[in-house]
Amino acid sequence: MNQREKILKINENHSNYHVPGCLQRERLKKNAIFISTANSIQHEVMKTEICYDLKSQGHEYITEAVRNEKEENGKERRVDIVDLETSDEIEIVFRHESDKEIKEYRAKGVIVVLVDPIICEKCGLAYPKRNSKNICQLCK
Repeated sequence: MNQREKILKINENHSNYHVPGCLQRERLKKNAIFISTANSIQHEVMKTEICYDLKSQGHEYITEAVRNEKEENGKERRVDIVDLETSDEIEIVFRHESDKEIKEYRAKGVIVVLVDPIICEKCGLAYPKRNSKNICQLCK
């Protein structure tokens, strides 16, 4: 992919997201980390680390982006990080999302990054640590 194609791809991916609470034409600043106080400090630290890794690879990204297309249920979906080069969506999970929601993210192709994960002893998948038995909510 040449430089022109790369820039066109980044711009196309960027146009699929907008600033939370704004019109769809309002774009987020690229390569800026926006902090949400609704998230835990561990969540925000992980977001910063992932953005640092993306930037060190030469990728452009946006954070706290709302998809222009609404979910099937009609709700807007905010994404923690979008890699504008690969169009990968990255969702950081500490403990707020249920294991069912995490499974749905994975099924939709969203990259799930867990803060303090466990590997479920029954299904072998990674989920947030919620108990001392190392078994996810889906396998209980």
